Amino acid sequence: MSNELNLSARDNCKIIVANWKMNGSETLLKDFATFSPSKGNDVIICVPFTLLDSAKEILPNFIKIGAQNCSEEDKGAFTGEISASMLRERGVTHVIIGHSERRKLFSETNSIISKKVETVLKNELTPIVCIGETRSEKKANKTFQVLEKQIDGSIKNLGSHIGLIVAYEPIWAIGSGLVPSDNEIKETHLHIKEKLSQFFTTYIPVLYGGSANSENCSKITSIENVDGLLVGGASLKKQDFLAICNC
Repeated sequence: MSNELNLSARDNCKIIVANWKMNGSETLLKDFATFSPSKGNDVIICVPFTLLDSAKEILPNFIKIGAQNCSEEDKGAFTGEISASMLRERGVTHVIIGHSERRKLFSETNSIISKKVETVLKNELTPIVCIGETRSEKKANKTFQVLEKQIDGSIKNLGSHIGLIVAYEPIWAIGSGLVPSDNEIKETHLHIKEKLSQFFTTYIPVLYGGSANSENCSKITSIENVDGLLVGGASLKKQDFLAICNC
């Protein structure tokens, strides 16, 4: 697939994904027109649907363009929805699927997420599948159980040789400024990878997301089993995101 990331050097190359959420403008895109990290990490910026065309024109060519969601249907009477095939026509290469906000605010179930992942793959795009536990689930020591259930319900029946990215985003950490301990991140990512290895023969990168910023990025990406970052608010500030991409 033309949009596959270079994972042959995954020990040195990280995947940095920006999720602009419902933010951004052409003015912000133009601010990123001269974006030039010094390290060779893979950079994906997921912009709102309205900015996809402009992002393709304005952002440097090395940046891959991602969407933040898509429909589980490919076409039809689904007012307000955007299909994976439409995204592909716009030059999108990656799609965030199952973000915690989609699960919570829009009641997306593992079944819905599974269908979305399938249609994304069918259209030769790379899904960035988000999984993560709530604060109450963490306090109840159910983190691994929750993650396993999300993997089983959303991505295990896809075939053993496919290309996708998984993002571990502890829901309790998103936007809170809280970050799990280094050992918690290491052990959780290891558990996710061991679970994924039951279903896939290809290497599945696992990113960390949840209050990642320019101050903690180097520390987090140096943790064993972390293949990169999914960045929210900090990705809207050029200098902050530049520092993150250079971590």
